[in-house]
Amino acid sequence: MELRHLRYLCAVAEHGTFSEAGRRLHVSQSAISEQIADLEREVGGQLLNRSSGRTRLTPQGQIFLAEARKTLAAADRALEITQSSLLGQVGSLNIGFFLWGAGGFFARIIRDYRKLHPDIKLSLYEMRTPEQMEALLTGKIDIAFARPLEPPFDQTLRAELLYRDPVVVVLPRKHPLAGKPISIDSLATERFVLCDRQMTPALFDAIVALCSAAGFSPNIVNTSSTWSGVLTLVESGEGVALVPSGVRYLRPPGVVISPLVPQNLYMGLSVAWNPQNEDPIQQNFLRLVRENKDRIQRTHGL
Repeated sequence: MELRHLRYLCAVAEHGTFSEAGRRLHVSQSAISEQIADLEREVGGQLLNRSSGRTRLTPQGQIFLAEARKTLAAADRALEITQSSLLGQVGSLNIGFFLWGAGGFFARIIRDYRKLHPDIKLSLYEMRTPEQMEALLTGKIDIAFARPLEPPFDQTLRAELLYRDPVVVVLPRKHPLAGKPISIDSLATERFVLCDRQMTPALFDAIVALCSAAGFSPNIVNTSSTWSGVLTLVESGEGVALVPSGVRYLRPPGVVISPLVPQNLYMGLSVAWNPQNEDPIQQNFLRLVRENKDRIQRTHGL
């Protein structure tokens, strides 16, 4: 039994004759008759009463017709959903991000994507960069807004840089340098609070190298595994910190953010994905991000 058998029976039931059913389906009357005869042999009983001028369903034919219509509707729906999925129009998309790093553009991208693809189920997961990388590898998320790839993830994942976030200086509100542009050498005698190297190895090393180039080794008195922890330590008077400017979204009231001059230290933000898990939904989202890349850079950095 094939779907065409069901379609032919439904057409005869709807139009009343083999000839009219054949005309509507662009199939010969004899082909319709042969296919329905095959169907009746497979069912093991008569589905149509052919004794009168107008073909009518037998009681068993009425039962079969109801189920045939359900089957055809389900098959059409399966085809529609599958074709839509191949075009990236239905399905789900899981996105990892960290709030302050994604910044204001993230909400706009999500809003624009939702307008273009209303039938995609979006799930957002707030994660730190290492967690996002692991989630990409395991398939928990499809897209990550994270820091640029570092070993070993750069061997298996793919990423595109969206912008470079300027690194700024965070000081206690009453610090003598608060509110002024700050050069790195003016911090030579300060106590430093940094994010754990395990969390941001590239930035940690860049800060140490920047201080070394200015002729001093930073006096690192404390670290934290989160940027909010770094800001809290600065607010408590533990020291000063160099952080990406996006951290301003987490800024507590007791700290001041000052620009670093000259501005020669940045921390990138990338969109990343696993090339092993590419599909049309993911690619449609990446296309939207790329289309907005210039706007993102104008808003957030270089």
